[in-house]
Amino acid sequence: MNKIVFGIIVFTLVSVASFSQGALPSNTFVKTNFHDHDCFANDNASYLFFNEQTRELSIVVDFAKCKVGHDTIDAWLDDIDENKLLFTGVLDSDKLLELTNSNSKTIKINGKIKFNNISISKEIEITFFEISKEGMLYRNNGNDYYDRIRAMFQIQLSPKDYKIDKKLHKLKNVITVSVGNGYVNPFKPETQEWFNTNIK
Repeated sequence: MNKIVFGIIVFTLVSVASFSQGALPSNTFVKTNFHDHDCFANDNASYLFFNEQTRELSIVVDFAKCKVGHDTIDAWLDDIDENKLLFTGVLDSDKLLELTNSNSKTIKINGKIKFNNISISKEIEITFFEISKEGMLYRNNGNDYYDRIRAMFQIQLSPKDYKIDKKLHKLKNVITVSVGNGYVNPFKPETQEWFNTNIK
């Protein structure tokens, strides 16, 4: 078999396997103020899921993915990287957005944030917006409807609420998590396996 053709087949199989076993992440910006210095981190650290049957939206943030491997730069993340943040809330519709021409809508979702083994009721505002199949943001992941939708939101955490202020670095200032171009993963049968593996 031609080596190039063989390589393409292997790459395709690996890509399909990786997708079926995981979920597509979203670029995430995290910031706070630590010792009078503004601290920032940025990486593909969050995952969004929507279950059409239950209308539940889930947001998972993995702060460990924001680390760059430098002790000084990563110091403020040490207190929040052991547990993933999980937000869950129910929408009033089984559709995130009606696909028209560049449609968008902003809604408020009442739900709960679970972090550091503490659950607190939280309302977040999220904007869903449609992207064009011809646009630069479009990625064909075989999910048609979901491939054409993106989400934008911000979550603010008080370290005191989740007892983060009791940890080594004693973070006190608000931690802000921002996503501007979030990919929403459709909840599939294998998604529960992803949750069981990734959410402790």
